[in-house]
Amino acid sequence: MISKKNIIDYFMILVLIFISGNISFTSKSILFTTFILSTLLFIYRKQKFDKKFTLFSLLLFVILLLQSVKFDFFPIETYLGVFIRILIAYFILRSIGNSFIDKFIKVMYYLSIISLGFYFSILLIPNLEQVYVNNFTTYAIIDPHNLSRYSVFGIYTIIPEADDLIKSNSGPFWEMGAFGGYLVLALIFNLLNDDNLKNKVNLVLIITIITTQSTTAFIALFMLLFFIYYQKFKSIASKIIITLFILVSSYYAYTSLDFLGKKIEHQLKMASVVNTSNLQNADTQRFINILKDWNDFQGHEFIGRGPNSITRYSSTNKNEIRTVGTTDMIVRYGLAFFLLIIYLMYRSIESYSRSIDKGDKIKSIGIVIVILTLLMSETYFLYSLFWILIFLQYVYNIDKEEIDV
Repeated sequence: MISKKNIIDYFMILVLIFISGNISFTSKSILFTTFILSTLLFIYRKQKFDKKFTLFSLLLFVILLLQSVKFDFFPIETYLGVFIRILIAYFILRSIGNSFIDKFIKVMYYLSIISLGFYFSILLIPNLEQVYVNNFTTYAIIDPHNLSRYSVFGIYTIIPEADDLIKSNSGPFWEMGAFGGYLVLALIFNLLNDDNLKNKVNLVLIITIITTQSTTAFIALFMLLFFIYYQKFKSIASKIIITLFILVSSYYAYTSLDFLGKKIEHQLKMASVVNTSNLQNADTQRFINILKDWNDFQGHEFIGRGPNSITRYSSTNKNEIRTVGTTDMIVRYGLAFFLLIIYLMYRSIESYSRSIDKGDKIKSIGIVIVILTLLMSETYFLYSLFWILIFLQYVYNIDKEEIDV
């Protein structure tokens, strides 16, 4: 029989996941309620703040203060929102402790199974998509100029306009790319625990990643498999074989799947012909977004432009959409802070890896590269869940000497 503690743990992890991209859970009231619940749980379980987390928070606070002085602008609501999202992640992780990852994997596993049920039923049964939308939508974003999104039962998102030929699986999130990223995250941790591809959790996660048809998720998946299995083979011949297999499979996928090769080539072509001196009304695809972020970054390299849209964008259009998580974070908080995040992410992955086996520095670096690849697609750090990646070292801690590089 499942204990009350486990019920609370799973509930809080599910809420953490849902406030990180489920369109039914985007309101400020839900975010604030989650913050209150996570704070109460942190206090009830008698947890204490880690000194390093306190220093990290203080550093971020100083950066925000310096930005306020620089721009003569103090958006307190925005700043509170940033810290609330970070604290939710920290409080939930610290309260659950070193069973967090195992429970996160299980939640993502069952969300994957639910999403596959919706996905294949829509594929196989004509007009079922409309039945879901018309009768079981609990929340919708209707945008005649963009993509409309319908949350079915609050656990599966349907985006009719996004499906040109074959339906894509968005799971409970705002789009298929976001779902793909969170699935890859779960797969990373499960492969570190058990790298057998016959493991049912690994199989379900990989199948679900395929159904998202997310370009970035596919690239991250191939990279992840390479980093996980390359180190397993000791002989040079075996390493060459696994490398060739991954390369051939990647090339085949790139040339055969429209959402890989054709999509990337189309976006590169668009970015190559865009007027770099005037990007304000340019397309919002990722390569052009990188160019826009580069323009925003110049002159604000050290402390960034801040999280509020009034200072974040150099253009006069404050309703800009940026989708590249790496450059977005660099522009918001500066290059030095972003490099610190990468370093803390490495220490967390290394700590977790060593908590379950001997660990592998090359593998840990490879996983950080995979996560940075995911950030090329989505602005994950605008939500709570991805902040977990730099705080894992506080619950999966090992001797300092073991993780120094």
